[in-house]
Amino acid sequence: MSDNRDKRVQRVERELFETLSEFLLHGLRQPLPCYASISAVEVNSSLRHAKVFFRLIGDAPQVTEGQKMLDAERAGFQREIAKKIESKFCPVLKFTYGVAEKRDEIDELFDNLRKPKHDF
Repeated sequence: MSDNRDKRVQRVERELFETLSEFLLHGLRQPLPCYASISAVEVNSSLRHAKVFFRLIGDAPQVTEGQKMLDAERAGFQREIAKKIESKFCPVLKFTYGVAEKRDEIDELFDNLRKPKHDF
């Protein structure tokens, strides 16, 4: 019985991750001042609560503003999952933010995206 429950929780986590990622890319009212990605979603066993883990990349003021904007959009994220997730309950979202302590390859890729492209 617990194996089925675990599979159900994993399925809901996967659906939430995909739906919330899509909303992050296309559903926000205005662009964020920093780069943001959803790194994980954890749903409790009752499927009533979910933690959404964001990774934010940018300088400190940009990250702070990005957190404020994402918090302001939480109702939009919540509405999106209520529409798209097929579940008896719509999990209440809690956002958790992480900022990389040191730069890594992903940060380098984002920096390269910011550089102007030259046509030769």
